[in-house]
Amino acid sequence: MSKTIYFVTTNKEKIKQASKSLSRFNIELKDVNLEMPESRAEDSKEIAIEKAKIAFDKLKKPVIVEDSGFYIKSLGGFPMTHIKFSLKTLGIANIIKMMQGFKTRNAEWRMSVAYCSKKNNVKTFTYIDKGSISTKLKRKKRKTMSDYWRIYIPSKFNPKNLALSEFAGKDIERREEHYAANNQFMKFGKWFIKQ
Repeated sequence: MSKTIYFVTTNKEKIKQASKSLSRFNIELKDVNLEMPESRAEDSKEIAIEKAKIAFDKLKKPVIVEDSGFYIKSLGGFPMTHIKFSLKTLGIANIIKMMQGFKTRNAEWRMSVAYCSKKNNVKTFTYIDKGSISTKLKRKKRKTMSDYWRIYIPSKFNPKNLALSEFAGKDIERREEHYAANNQFMKFGKWFIKQ
């Protein structure tokens, strides 16, 4: 018998990713769109916790919320959770200019899920994808979720040193299989079935 959990999001791609991972655990997701305040927090886990508490207070049902951040080490972690704002104000070309002269180009995506089934009782699960920043803007070979994909070079499953936007064919299949088996939703699912 499947268990229903409400997923507070408007992002159809996130719903697809989460459903793919959680269906293995007989967890059925119902997406719900709620008005949520914009957090100023810089940690994706912290934002997910805040939003999960608010969502549970409104719905009074078990909920998950997902939030992501992109962290560039040489820029003090910038843009952190302010991904859309940084792209809207600076743009991706200026991010590359800001990186000129830096030898350390490490970057990572942090994706956190927060689950809440009781007031103020929140459990979090985070997936970290490590990589680096390219020296130039790369082309798009497929639909991307963020312009940062055009400068982010993941370290896993990347023998050709491609930006995330350049992955295609078998390269993207391998990467997506790894992500589906190890992501924040899988971590949550593995924990959830033991409860």
